[in-house]
Amino acid sequence: MYTTLGNLLYDSVSPNTGDIAIGLAGQQAFAELDVRARIIDPFEPNMPSPLIVGGGELIRVTGDPFYDSFRQRGRHILNAAGVWSSADDLDYLREYAFVSARSQREVEVLRKWVPDAEVVPCATTILKSDHFEIPGVEQGEPLVGIHMVPHSLRLIEDLIPLIDAIPYKKVFIPFTHYNSDASFMKSLPFDRTNSVILDRLTPLQLHSVIGQMKYVTVSSLHASIFAYSQNVPFISVHQKKAEYYFADRGLIENLVKSRAEFVEQLNRLEEERPDYSSLVEADQARVRTTFLRYRDLISDHSTADWRESPAALSSVRDVIMLDQAQHVIGDRDLALSYSESRRLKLRADANHLAMDLSRAHTELDELTTAYDLLRTAWWVVFVRETSGFVRRTFRQIAAVFKRS
Repeated sequence: MYTTLGNLLYDSVSPNTGDIAIGLAGQQAFAELDVRARIIDPFEPNMPSPLIVGGGELIRVTGDPFYDSFRQRGRHILNAAGVWSSADDLDYLREYAFVSARSQREVEVLRKWVPDAEVVPCATTILKSDHFEIPGVEQGEPLVGIHMVPHSLRLIEDLIPLIDAIPYKKVFIPFTHYNSDASFMKSLPFDRTNSVILDRLTPLQLHSVIGQMKYVTVSSLHASIFAYSQNVPFISVHQKKAEYYFADRGLIENLVKSRAEFVEQLNRLEEERPDYSSLVEADQARVRTTFLRYRDLISDHSTADWRESPAALSSVRDVIMLDQAQHVIGDRDLALSYSESRRLKLRADANHLAMDLSRAHTELDELTTAYDLLRTAWWVVFVRETSGFVRRTFRQIAAVFKRS
């Protein structure tokens, strides 16, 4: 029976797999400790206390009407938050009972205000999911998971042929739903003769899918964590937040910024299978110990205080979703612009090469004509015809001198 109530405040508004998974992992962790966890709406006008605040990059610069709602004052808990290096006005965190970030690099920002802030791994490291049956896959068949976004194409040159060359059945995994990655991957000219294209899945289904892969190549921090926490080898297209997180685990080489690095990691995964199990066990132990600490900090709040949060204002949600859509469109436009620029450059290079070849052919024709004219000139003919007479005469003279 639940004896304590935990209030989880995170970005539960955006269709972000990682953020939603953080909430689910928090609920699972608390359930093991007989704590009933409730998800608090970020637009709740009267926030309960204490709150466990965390999930995604919540600690940012002030001025964003949505993310400012996570700057709650009081004796709350900041759980493994993502932190911008430019984050400001964090004095309110001095009131918190516990403050943590998900990486050493991010916790250094928090320590400017809270010197005893700690590093706590992302709660999704302990996430549990039921088996999801992947359609179109035979039992025991080796699978490689693929997750691409516009950023991937801008960073890794000629990425599509590299993906096509992977010698296993490929499972295309839409993960960042807010990024419309499903339609994006469907629009790319991949060779799909040996592949499965998944529909939109829940975070727990995605967790199970990634856990079934031989390895994955992804473009999301939490897709990377889903792989890492299930000891699935992963290649992750570089993001700063992923760099910070995996640098703490000595896995920075898994983050790739170029075609050469991507190819190197693909080759490495063909030769060896890395084992993250000892790192994962340490992370999971740290997360569970931290949630036990959270339970002690909130233990005087019983389930009698339970109440559902009222529905948030739909107009505010609509503004947030519209803003996300605009960012997605902008990111896709950048990728298309980059692709078009490369196409135009290649066409220009081809035109220059064609012009160079044309000039070379013209020069060759001119040289051939000049050679033909030279070969038939009277004096060349005279020299060619008389040269034999001269050689024979000198040989005869030499022979006379030799006999004498």
